[in-house]
Amino acid sequence: MLDRITQLVNETLALEKRIDAPFLSKEQVLLAIDRGRSEGGSVGRHWVLDPIDGTRGFVRGDQYAVALGLLDQGEVVVGVLGCPNLPTNLIGPEALVSPTESSIGCLFAARKGAGTTVKSIDGSIQPQKISVRNLEDPSLANFCESYESAHSMQNVTAEIAKILGVVSPPLRIDSQAKYGAMARGDAAIYLRFPHPGYREKIWDHAAGCIIIKEAGGLVLDAAGNPLDFSKGRYLDIASGIISTNPQLMPALLAAVQAALQKEHHHGERVHL
Repeated sequence: MLDRITQLVNETLALEKRIDAPFLSKEQVLLAIDRGRSEGGSVGRHWVLDPIDGTRGFVRGDQYAVALGLLDQGEVVVGVLGCPNLPTNLIGPEALVSPTESSIGCLFAARKGAGTTVKSIDGSIQPQKISVRNLEDPSLANFCESYESAHSMQNVTAEIAKILGVVSPPLRIDSQAKYGAMARGDAAIYLRFPHPGYREKIWDHAAGCIIIKEAGGLVLDAAGNPLDFSKGRYLDIASGIISTNPQLMPALLAAVQAALQKEHHHGERVHL
């Protein structure tokens, strides 16, 4: 396995066709892998990398992301999302052209206080500032969620949509590509409610969180608290993660609490 990985690493470096491209030994490849042992936390600076976020989407040839964030004293200050299969044009209800008429591959980037930009991976579209959808009526919103029902309780998200009066079908996308898509207006609401027992990992949200925030949105847990990336490798949150613009957030939070309470009572009845 080590021989094969070393070969793949060097083949990839050679594709850059740079005169100074290094050739790595097996020991150097292992050293690079071992740099991923940081526990994160509230002290110092830490890179947070998910090299293939959305593994099932990657295997299907669908949506996935290469997600990189920078923590500084426990706060995400830089985020980059490479989404190789995401069309450069909108894919939500605001879309003007179909994905087949759009070029493929988006690169989102955000820095604290500097906003969020998106460009095409192939360089054909230069960086453009983006922002979340400016909606006040929740019935006009649409929401994005995980493609796989195993990753999120879709019965809960459907109940939230019902309470809000949302009529548009959900936009289901693998990986943090959801955060990028929402930051540019493909969806107005992001919902994620993992099944009981699952612990959220910081690399699944760090880059996406700052990309939404710098595009004018909010990212909170289901209790209305900002995500805390200073505790180490995991996000110990209440029930789920939600995101939308500041105008819609009060209504979204109320709907979330109502839906979770209904789910809790239903679970008690089933248990009895």
